[in-house]
Amino acid sequence: MLSVPRVLRRIPLRRAGAGLGKVFGFGLSMLFLAVASLATIPAMVAASGPAAWGMIAAGQAIGSIAAVGIAYGWELSGPAVIARADAEGRLREYVESVICKLILCLPIAGVAFGLAWLIGRDLALFAGVGALSTASIGLTSSWFFVGRARPFALLLCETLPRVTGTAVGIVFMLAGSSALIGVLWQLAGMLAAFVVSFCWIVRPWRMHALRAVRRRPISAVFWAQRNGLATSITTATYGAAPIAIVTIFAPGVQPIYAVLDKVQRQVNVGLSPLTAVIQGWVPRAPRGRLPVRVRQAISFSVVFGVILSVGMFIVAPELIGWLGSGQIHPSPLALALMSAITGMVVIESTVSKACLSALGRLDVAARATVTGLIVGLPLVALGAVLWGAEGALAGIISGLTVRLGIEIISLARSGLFTREDAGSSTMQVEES
Repeated sequence: MLSVPRVLRRIPLRRAGAGLGKVFGFGLSMLFLAVASLATIPAMVAASGPAAWGMIAAGQAIGSIAAVGIAYGWELSGPAVIARADAEGRLREYVESVICKLILCLPIAGVAFGLAWLIGRDLALFAGVGALSTASIGLTSSWFFVGRARPFALLLCETLPRVTGTAVGIVFMLAGSSALIGVLWQLAGMLAAFVVSFCWIVRPWRMHALRAVRRRPISAVFWAQRNGLATSITTATYGAAPIAIVTIFAPGVQPIYAVLDKVQRQVNVGLSPLTAVIQGWVPRAPRGRLPVRVRQAISFSVVFGVILSVGMFIVAPELIGWLGSGQIHPSPLALALMSAITGMVVIESTVSKACLSALGRLDVAARATVTGLIVGLPLVALGAVLWGAEGALAGIISGLTVRLGIEIISLARSGLFTREDAGSSTMQVEES
């Protein structure tokens, strides 16, 4: 019989129940977004064909990198800051983030549109609009709601506008409109979510509170976010670049790879509430207990990641068949590799976003991410040319393995896994 790891048995039941409640609350948002996003795939394929949808997916991959640039690291560092700050500090952090994002939004989104247009060939407009729609996700305020532990405010202010926009787009596509209309409605939903969230958080009618906030110079804000940005953008690049590489080097397998990539991404997006709760739970450790919480978080993520991979492999054939409208048929090996990636992403997200962030070592995460990208992307290109979708997925796993290995080795060299009571909450991870 399998026994529960000792570090997991130490989690108090009352706290675990509260954590599960928050997972459920945030999970509602991610579930609605994931279902809405997945439901657009068969609608788009039916509206404009697999090739057009493949180019939208390629544009969305580029847009996801742009979204991280616009978000500028707040998704990674913001929840911990908001969780520890007072009311004025929370308002200052959010207002500074909005100013930075508005400065970055138009130039970054414009570059994403241009790059997507270049790789889109005869379907350039589909790719470009897909990039714009996904880039707008960088305006999200979800990190603020995560830091405040307000899942239902997130559901009301951000999730509902986004899901509504997606649903309206699906209705138009089912009525005979182009897939472009569906993507444009997704963009409209995200912009509406940004406005509603801003009004809920800032309450602009209370101008006296805004005037009382002492903001830092914008240059100082940009500099303070550098490590979070570096980690986030390299993570997004490693997640998004493979589909562009496959589109360029192995266009014949692009539709198959696009569906596999989309499923893996949406499952991990749907599981992000779990990471979000852990991301807030670890840094709230009582004095001297941070190393224990780090070990508990890693143990849980490994167990959950393995179970997730097995479950994904079981349900993947039916899921892919539905999403591809019966026109896309990946091999069992491709499904197994996709499932393994899904579980590995959960484990790595916990290590970097929750553990290394709480320990103040985002520099380790940044180095590991860059190294994984340098190793993985060439293998994706080589694998796609030699073995198609399976080779590209194997290349992704190689890069993830390198990245996760560097992060775990850094934690191990700090003595985190060998000491029962490893220091205080200010413990620092040694240089990798």
